[in-house]
Amino acid sequence: MKNETKQKTEMKTTGQLRTMLANAAKGVLNGDLDIDRALAVHKLAKNIIESLYSETKTAMLLKDAAKPVHEMGQLPIGDPEAN
Repeated sequence: MKNETKQKTEMKTTGQLRTMLANAAKGVLNGDLDIDRALAVHKLAKNIIESLYSETKTAMLLKDAAKPVHEMGQLPIGDPEAN
């Protein structure tokens, strides 16, 4: 995007992610965002979305197994026994 329209904000919600992706699409259509940057944004967003999906599926499995479900974004990774 053009320098004057860049905003450095922290993304904290899936709604903000959707807005950013919609703005990127508009930027491509308007000629403000080149295709290479748009593809990079798409790749990053796809990875975030896949991570959210995995976390959601894990929460559903834990709930079905009557196990404690972690707050979204707080799911532990790695070996819980390792320090």
